[in-house]
Amino acid sequence: MADDCNNLRIKICGITRLEDGLCALEAGADWLGFIRWPQSRRCQSPDECAGLIRNIRERFHGPFSAVGVYVDADRETVLDEIDRLGLDRLQFHGSEPPDYVNGFKLSVIKVLAVKNAETLAREADQYPGVPILTDIHHPDLRGGTGQGYDYEMLKGLIRKRDVIIAGGLSPENVGKIVADLRPWGVDVSSHIEIDPGIKDHNKIREFISRARSIQKQ
Repeated sequence: MADDCNNLRIKICGITRLEDGLCALEAGADWLGFIRWPQSRRCQSPDECAGLIRNIRERFHGPFSAVGVYVDADRETVLDEIDRLGLDRLQFHGSEPPDYVNGFKLSVIKVLAVKNAETLAREADQYPGVPILTDIHHPDLRGGTGQGYDYEMLKGLIRKRDVIIAGGLSPENVGKIVADLRPWGVDVSSHIEIDPGIKDHNKIREFISRARSIQKQ
């Protein structure tokens, strides 16, 4: 668990363009998320995504993790794309059971839809030792909604687990959320975009700056 913000993980998700990935990394992001759910407007073909990740690595010489974001994907598809795309981490955003989530060689993140604190804690217990990403519950979408929720309900889980807060985060609210809750990480996509998959570079920089500003307080 993160007991201070010096080790805060910042993930910029829904990367579809070289310039956006480079901007995020140069501004201080740790992880870039690449959507592998075909129903998302931020999803690219495997070849496009592989080329994008390769080009980012060629241009940015510091360390970062490329995170593949999946929703109830076939295990064979994920295994194929780990090497084909050059992924470092996996994020599972669907109804994947614990034995599926734990069956990969890479570090994994399990996304849980926030309904209430009790349900969230009970669902998190099914994935011991796995970092949890919290997002808004939506009947049709899997992230990228831009909708927030009562982040205070995460306090109990953050005390016990590595929690990445997502859903409705923006440059305007991320500093306060990090200061109040001290999560392991934060994740943003839609609130730093001009259109789905097209990032606003000023908002990327502002989000990361404000997320890290608590370190100086």
